[in-house]
Amino acid sequence: MKRTKRTLGGAIGVLAILASGCATYQEPPATADATPPPGYAPVFVRNVAPMPQKKTQSMAISPGRVDIGDAGKVRMYMHIVDSTGTYFQGASQGAFKNMWCRITETVGDTKRDVKKFTVREVSERDHEPIAVALVTDHSGSMGDARARSVQEAAAAFLDRKAAEDGISLVRYDHRIQVEAPLSKDGTALKGLLAKNGLEGFGGGTAIHSGVAGAIDHLNASANGYVRKAVIVFTDGQENSSKITRDSLIRYARNSHVAVCAVDFGEGINEGYMEGIARATGGSYHHIYRTSEFEPMFEDVYRRLKNAYVVEYTPQEYGLHTVKMSFCFPKDSLATEFAYDNTPDVGSITLLNVFFDFNKSTLTKESKAAIDNVVTMLKAFPTMTIEVRGHTDNMNRTSDSTYNATLSERRAQAVREAIVRAGVDGKRVSAKGFGDAVPIASNDTDEGRALNRRTEFIILTK
Repeated sequence: MKRTKRTLGGAIGVLAILASGCATYQEPPATADATPPPGYAPVFVRNVAPMPQKKTQSMAISPGRVDIGDAGKVRMYMHIVDSTGTYFQGASQGAFKNMWCRITETVGDTKRDVKKFTVREVSERDHEPIAVALVTDHSGSMGDARARSVQEAAAAFLDRKAAEDGISLVRYDHRIQVEAPLSKDGTALKGLLAKNGLEGFGGGTAIHSGVAGAIDHLNASANGYVRKAVIVFTDGQENSSKITRDSLIRYARNSHVAVCAVDFGEGINEGYMEGIARATGGSYHHIYRTSEFEPMFEDVYRRLKNAYVVEYTPQEYGLHTVKMSFCFPKDSLATEFAYDNTPDVGSITLLNVFFDFNKSTLTKESKAAIDNVVTMLKAFPTMTIEVRGHTDNMNRTSDSTYNATLSERRAQAVREAIVRAGVDGKRVSAKGFGDAVPIASNDTDEGRALNRRTEFIILTK
């Protein structure tokens, strides 16, 4: 069945992307609600209030998403909430700032206190514009009634969005359709939102393609927004995409898009969507009732707009279990995170190594970074890497090849240090790029400092 084209401002048509040629495939509808497991008691953020001086009875730190995509740092997003769905803001300021009292991390058999960390708050009070694509499952298993419930929840979500934020609406079965292009105009977006159940849809489930299509749209349209995110909802399992899970994760990370995943019911692939969310710095929810669509969409959005961001630099690669404590004078809150910062194939990672001025001699401060890479290579016996050296564009000599030569010598010095630590030299190559690949402007001291760097890329794993 053809869908009627709608317009935003009379100019923009609905973009439809064919993700599969199986146009006649239909999934049987599931029941409207599923049975929650014992003890299921979700807390959906609906309100924001100032942080009280004393711990309230139901107050807790709720772990959120973890971002490990920035130059060796980890950012943990957490929320101080109570059982009524109230998020408490202001706990990174004044006397509260020193109440973030302890972080411990465990990697393998090693447990240590994290001595250096920072805490800041992201707040809806800052009015930072974010771009969000709401990607909803319209496969056959949804059924017409449940699809209409999702559409009503999407309309309520648009009513509550902040004026500065851009929202786009994407539907998928085995096809992908950008129903409403990215816009800050909530009224116009609601005009494009069809509350028509599964009309024109009802086929397979192309989750990967639905998210990738949303990222395509955000990449093309989200200029001027400080952050980008996808909220993707599904009640089933991937069966129709043309892009793999690993390729989707890589695309999201390279695009700096957090994928916040929401599973519904019992017919899901346990852990599958959660893995995508964790790997892209997004959050994960699993709900069971159609009545939860509306508060769930608002919860994901409010947590994107409000969070305490704890940042530190891990000392090694691998699976980390992190415990965080917030200490009132006579009470405390605690939460636990887990993340794995082992780089993926193709990812480029900054090495915190240091050299004497204009030389390729590693300083003693570089040992921790070298040991970290050696530990990773020994944990993955088939992994191979390339060490890459870079300089800024400063060259006070008459030799035009000086920067390229210096970066090559420094990359080789790192390689030799890794090999001396017991790694087969065939697994480590080195290359110098000189000043050919800057990541910042060479017109400022800060930019040149960023461009003087050593990194490695994983070739095979």
